[in-house]
Amino acid sequence: MKKWLTVTSALAIVSSLLLTACGSGAATNPDQQAGGETAQKEVVLKIPHYKTGQNVGAKYFMGLVERFNAAYDGQYEVVVEEVPQDDYAEKIKLLYQQKKLPPIIETGDKQFLEDVVIKNGAFYDLKPWIDSKPELKSVMIEESIEHNTTEDGKIFSLPMAVIRPIGMFYNKDMFEKAGITKSIGQMSTDEFVQALDALKASGVAPLTLMTGENAWTTMLLASAFMANEPGGPEILNSTEWDYDYTSEPWVNTFAKLQTFLQQYTTNNAVGAAYADAANNFLNERTATIANGTWMISDFSDPAKSSEGFNQKVGADLYPGGVAVATTYDYLWWIPSGLPEEQTQGALAFLEFMYTPKELETYMVLEGGNAPKLQTSEEFESQLDPILAEFNEAVTNDLKVTVQSFENIWPPQIPSEFGKYLPLLADGTLTPEQFAQELTSKAAQFKK
Repeated sequence: MKKWLTVTSALAIVSSLLLTACGSGAATNPDQQAGGETAQKEVVLKIPHYKTGQNVGAKYFMGLVERFNAAYDGQYEVVVEEVPQDDYAEKIKLLYQQKKLPPIIETGDKQFLEDVVIKNGAFYDLKPWIDSKPELKSVMIEESIEHNTTEDGKIFSLPMAVIRPIGMFYNKDMFEKAGITKSIGQMSTDEFVQALDALKASGVAPLTLMTGENAWTTMLLASAFMANEPGGPEILNSTEWDYDYTSEPWVNTFAKLQTFLQQYTTNNAVGAAYADAANNFLNERTATIANGTWMISDFSDPAKSSEGFNQKVGADLYPGGVAVATTYDYLWWIPSGLPEEQTQGALAFLEFMYTPKELETYMVLEGGNAPKLQTSEEFESQLDPILAEFNEAVTNDLKVTVQSFENIWPPQIPSEFGKYLPLLADGTLTPEQFAQELTSKAAQFKK
């Protein structure tokens, strides 16, 4: 049964931003007549999405929907159908096959988008609209505009305005007890391993790793370590799928990963899902976790961590001054062939999302940097201290930015990566054999 969510509650952490957000994107309702009567019915935009409930993206997304609905009250209303994150991409595929796509869609399966939606022109071309909105276009990242432009010059999905570098969080108390004083982002990979040894000797598990699902935290850490391998950044920043993982940068990375799994993590890492991994860090069973800035709110959530835990958490880059990020993503897109009022409502939603106040609200809640946006004076004061610390590390110590494995693997491989990791962890597979197994799997999905 479908569950339609009623959007409620403004977010206290950004209350000063939200007071003005509603006025920043709304226009006077053109259908409002004298005497207060409405000439046309409100256009309802029903969309499935996974950023609901306890999902880490819900705090911003559901607030965005609420603010949009308030700004366009009587004209447009976005209603969200709750869908589990793991089912979202398949849901979009199914709706495409049924010719029932919703009016606004956030990404989906990248290969499906490229091979089916884009190839068949089943999308609304955003280029004329973007070109007609110079203030909107001015905040978009040029590389993302290029990535979202098809061979015939159409813009498939909304280009990025915010880059969200991913680094590491660490327990400052544990680092102090282990005698570690150097910033992680300023360490070499060898120095980082020495720090892991010091943490282990102090009685804690240094790394938060997992093999369940897409092995998210493990995959991020491995991506960052591959960025320190000769030739690694070039592989990771490719715009094409990579199907061969037998080259030296890959094998060397898998060898380090095997060591990390065998020596520097928790006993429950093998088989652990993301929730298990996150709980290990939040409950101070591990000293570090590789994750995005959207996790910051968990550190002060009494339902997830102990009181005052956020005071113990620091944020940094990976060893070698590495951050994981990409501008080669697809974001929001609109299907072709919608009724005009649905298309206009979808465009209004995208434009509202990219108003300066909304972009600032997004960065306050989920982190990131909008390189082409002139932020307000109040913006910095709204940042969580942990996020401000990470932004400072990005400003001062960043040497290289790379995509994660997930961005260059065909979409079937992240789950296969997780399935084979236990065999790497227990020594059943050598790093070379692990690389060959993944490569063989990838070959099955190569055209």
